[in-house]
Amino acid sequence: MPPAAARIFTFRRVVSSVLLVVAFGGLVVAFIMHDDTPNPRLRPRAVGTVSPEPGSLQLRQTEIFVELDPAYTGSLTINGTVIPNDQLDVIEGLNRYSFTPADGKEIDELPPGRTCAVIAFDQAVNPGADPGSFRWCFNVS
Repeated sequence: MPPAAARIFTFRRVVSSVLLVVAFGGLVVAFIMHDDTPNPRLRPRAVGTVSPEPGSLQLRQTEIFVELDPAYTGSLTINGTVIPNDQLDVIEGLNRYSFTPADGKEIDELPPGRTCAVIAFDQAVNPGADPGSFRWCFNVS
């Protein structure tokens, strides 16, 4: 039997090797199981994109917009204040309804804290057939 210093397989080396293999296996499993896709935000079919993103932090003069399906029209309400149509910026090709707070408008700046926007929508060609609304909230600094 060789002396203890010359042995290749010692109890300590075997245990250390097994622990390293288990740790590496745990890292591989954690990497494979990690899912970094964002949680789906359940929205009505009529609502495409909203901005600011729900839960995000924004400035007081940030633009608030929503893109609707082309078959729908909508009206925007921010913190309970209905935005008049003449203050909405509408991009026809995208069916995008946006509002930017400014002096002389219904809302001159967003108040600090939680701000909620609601888009009320209905079909453009058959009003009353498929009405609905979508509400999202974000934070203002």
